[in-house]
Amino acid sequence: MASEAANPEDTSSQSLPERPKDAPAGEAPSKNALKKAAKEKEKAEKAAKRKAAEDSQKQQSAVEDVSAKDYGKLPMVGSEAYTPSGVTRVTLSTMAEQFKDASSAEGEGGPEVVFRAVVDNARVQSAKLAFLMFKQGLDTIQAVVAASETLSRQMVKFAGTIPAESLVIVHGVVKKPFEPVKSATISDLEVHVRKLYIVETAEVLPMQVEDAERPIPLEGEEQKDEADGRPIVMLNTRLNNRVIDLRAKHNHAIFAIKDGVCALFAEYLRSHKFIGIQTPKLLGAASEGGSNVFEVTYFATKAFLAQSPQLYKQMLIAARFERVFEVGPIFRAENSNTARHLTEFTGLDLEMEFEEDYHEVMSVLEGLMLYIFKGLNERYGTETELVRSIYHVEPFKLPEAGKVPRLPFSEGVKMLREAGEELGEYDDL
Repeated sequence: MASEAANPEDTSSQSLPERPKDAPAGEAPSKNALKKAAKEKEKAEKAAKRKAAEDSQKQQSAVEDVSAKDYGKLPMVGSEAYTPSGVTRVTLSTMAEQFKDASSAEGEGGPEVVFRAVVDNARVQSAKLAFLMFKQGLDTIQAVVAASETLSRQMVKFAGTIPAESLVIVHGVVKKPFEPVKSATISDLEVHVRKLYIVETAEVLPMQVEDAERPIPLEGEEQKDEADGRPIVMLNTRLNNRVIDLRAKHNHAIFAIKDGVCALFAEYLRSHKFIGIQTPKLLGAASEGGSNVFEVTYFATKAFLAQSPQLYKQMLIAARFERVFEVGPIFRAENSNTARHLTEFTGLDLEMEFEEDYHEVMSVLEGLMLYIFKGLNERYGTETELVRSIYHVEPFKLPEAGKVPRLPFSEGVKMLREAGEELGEYDDL
């Protein structure tokens, strides 16, 4: 039997939109449902075409990216065989000292440098220009990433979107800016970036480092946001995120100043024939009277944390050492509820013989204190000014050597009484 000819008006073989999901089985979809399905299909086809065009554009851009090898994320250290680069890296402080006259950084070209730094902030100025601020310790310098025939727009976009606190390797040219960069500590230089690689990308932080670079509100002071809308970071938040808090510049400065005090203390005493010592901190008995001592388990017996190196210093003086000093930890079991207490601190101790009178010891102490404070002013000026800018501490007013007032005990008692204090002739001041 011959097959029947196909009816030209029969649409059963033509492509129809899918049956809407909400259409009951056995019923033909309504005109509205068919229109809706057709629109959804058309929308999906347009989205697919748009994505294909974007993918094609990205592939084309990658082919045309002249800086493709000059930026990106480096592989994790140790994931590939180590090959020394042979490239000498500099520090920002060395760079500032080496090019401080800025003459070599003027005009075309300029000295090329390679350094590792942390991104303090990054921003895209335009499709062809991005600015970054790099930091190493307390040093910061501005960097410029500008599109050219040898530097792509893709690299500009990459540089301007690097998260703050990311660690990077920078290859660039040192240049003199058109005007000093006031927001950078190295204000008379800037780096024009040629290559930029991320060593480690920073994740979203629970607090911003710049927010930690402001003073903690005093006890009882109302917690409120700054006028610019930035939040006040309280002590609990800082301690719960201590690593981030320690990245703040003023915390770096405080640690440097503390180290400077210890170094100047030892430097002065060694120049006056003192010998540095290290005394035990786990003792078989309390080193001082009273109950303010930490008791610890020492195998099958008890031990105590040293409250002071006093006993050992005196033993050494009796052993004819004449002059000794120590910088070390001291423990006091004082149950204090203040933010600053004495349960553990670093002690700076000295002991010395005198030949005629205890005023010889006072002269040494006077010279020591003046040496430390003058040394901080001369060697740690940047750090002390940074701390003062946050906590508004007034500079120390130092007397000249030999003109430090010395008050007899009785005169000190008299002055305190005149100020309203009640104490006996021999009470502890």
